Amino acid sequence: MKKYKYIIIGGGTTAGYAAKEFAEQNIGNGELCIISAEDILPMNRPPLSKNYLKDENEDDELLINGKEFYDDHGITVLTETYAKSVKFAEKIVELDRGEALQYEKLLIATGSQVKHANISNENLKNIFYLRNVNQSDEIRKRAKEAQNAVIVGGGYIGTETSAVLNQLGVQVTMIVPEDKLLSKFATDEISDFFIRKFRKEMVEVLLGEEAVSFHGKDSVTEVELLSGKRLPTDMVIIGTGVQPNIKLFKDSTLTINHGIVVNEFCETNVPDVFAAGDVVEFPDRIFNKIRHVEHWENAFDQGRHAAQVMTGKYEPYIFVPFFFSDVFDVSYEYYGDSESANDIVYRGSLQSGDFSAWWLNNDRLLAALIMSTRPKKEGELAAKWIRNKAKVEKEKIYNTAEELKELELN
Repeated sequence: MKKYKYIIIGGGTTAGYAAKEFAEQNIGNGELCIISAEDILPMNRPPLSKNYLKDENEDDELLINGKEFYDDHGITVLTETYAKSVKFAEKIVELDRGEALQYEKLLIATGSQVKHANISNENLKNIFYLRNVNQSDEIRKRAKEAQNAVIVGGGYIGTETSAVLNQLGVQVTMIVPEDKLLSKFATDEISDFFIRKFRKEMVEVLLGEEAVSFHGKDSVTEVELLSGKRLPTDMVIIGTGVQPNIKLFKDSTLTINHGIVVNEFCETNVPDVFAAGDVVEFPDRIFNKIRHVEHWENAFDQGRHAAQVMTGKYEPYIFVPFFFSDVFDVSYEYYGDSESANDIVYRGSLQSGDFSAWWLNNDRLLAALIMSTRPKKEGELAAKWIRNKAKVEKEKIYNTAEELKELELN
């Protein structure tokens, strides 16, 4: 039986950046093994709905580390390999290929899996989810032949794929069950800006609509909506979200709620077993709540942090919720958590798109949306103020004639 000091189950973003951190911590040759169901090396997922979806040659940012990195650091990566079971008491991972590996410390980085929509006839051809490289390749290939596409979902995956397919020359209709785009964070005013942007680019946006059935003989040809309307289509992309990939551990001794429960050091309730990324729930020390995050920044940052703790750098994980997105020529960054906000302030012009939005509760900054047209300083200050639970006088934000300045933080 092969033995490793460290084993990572999962081959996505969290695993790739954890491996990078393990190398920076100078682990020994042959001490780390990554078990990955993917058929490529650990990768960044954001390009799958952005540049890589548009052009397969735009793959510079896809792989986190090249093959030479793993070779140079003596890191074993087992691709197209599944962990069949984990025996925590014996510290053994059993593989689908019949082998068993022993570890001293284990990092669970199984990420998330798509939530399948409750829509009839989902097994028809040319209906896609977007989670891996092969799916991105299939969508791009189909887009070359398609005239029409329907996107189910108005979140960041739905908006990004709609923009890319439109740029590839496909007529796109977006089906949004909510009454606004990007409903997880957008106000009515922010949603209106993005709707205007999509409609200007000739993407049809149907709010408050729900897909209930797909129609076609072998391949999808129509999408039926709850309202009874039928949309002709050559392809469908479903962006209804993801959920933690915990199926391997459902009957284990791990504490699991929505995701695997970890403490501020990425430790599970099982000794020498850690978890990070989309698969976990962790204590948020900034907002004093249990948080589950399904975005790249946390997968990247928490993977690195888990590797640091596993190699002896024992510090709590403190994370400002963050994600970014690109649609057409527009980019934005979102920081924090606006759930408890009772006030919002805008800087700039919502009409032109040169704006930022700031959510507050009794002058404490909770969240901010920064468009790419805004000064870089706004994003830097937003992250700092949220992290430090800063009190911000909203009059300073309202005064768009002046740049935002540092606060005197206690």
